Amino acid sequence: MNGAKEFVIGVDVGTHSTRAGIFDLKGSMMASSNQTISLHYPQPDFVEQESEEIWEKTGQAIGEAIKEAQIQSEDIVGIGFDATCSLVCLDKRHQPLSISPTGDPSRNIIVWMDHRAIEEADAINQTQHRVLQYVGGKISPEQEPPKLKWIKKNLVKTWESAGKFMDLADFMVFKATGEDKRSLCTSVCKWTYLGHEGNQGSWDYDFFSQIGLSDLFENHKVPSFAYPMGSFAGGLAESSAKALGLRPGIAV
Repeated sequence: MNGAKEFVIGVDVGTHSTRAGIFDLKGSMMASSNQTISLHYPQPDFVEQESEEIWEKTGQAIGEAIKEAQIQSEDIVGIGFDATCSLVCLDKRHQPLSISPTGDPSRNIIVWMDHRAIEEADAINQTQHRVLQYVGGKISPEQEPPKLKWIKKNLVKTWESAGKFMDLADFMVFKATGEDKRSLCTSVCKWTYLGHEGNQGSWDYDFFSQIGLSDLFENHKVPSFAYPMGSFAGGLAESSAKALGLRPGIAV
């Protein structure tokens, strides 16, 4: 066992697994573990996941990594998350809300490689709006605005019942802390947030109005600002600490 007494955890949620790595404060990896997560294919071009399964499997991966590192959970002082460009939908009580044509409420994630929103992406690109120049000149169906546009058109009850639309990485932070603090990285790369404008960046609300998504920002479904990578999002909430096998209050 390393002589250091403090460690941090990095969690990476990929397409097929969620992974946890334990590092000392100099950046040396002490141990890692991964847990397989499910993918659902209800029809061609549709790929879905379940946020509750991902959260549960993340806790398992963390527990295994701590055991492999031969340290105590009390030695962990911080945790950070990243994830694929997948869209998470929560209801107004922040519980999973279906994005699936099957109606299965547990399937609340449209996975990055899902291509159900090709037509919506094409329609958005036809606007030639200025925000598109910051996502390579045109938007992909793997980014979030086309997926959101598809939900509004095809799953009206889901759209009306939604309390939060989140990138998967931001969902993990929200689940950990209860604080809805979006990452500048996910917001710029996947949502068209203009990170270079103003002090904290900004949304171009004209763009969302033009593509029929002006109500996306009502009732805090998506917050006004994003925060730089590595920002303190909050302390690990007590219920989340229990699920992940960690101390409440550590830095997220």
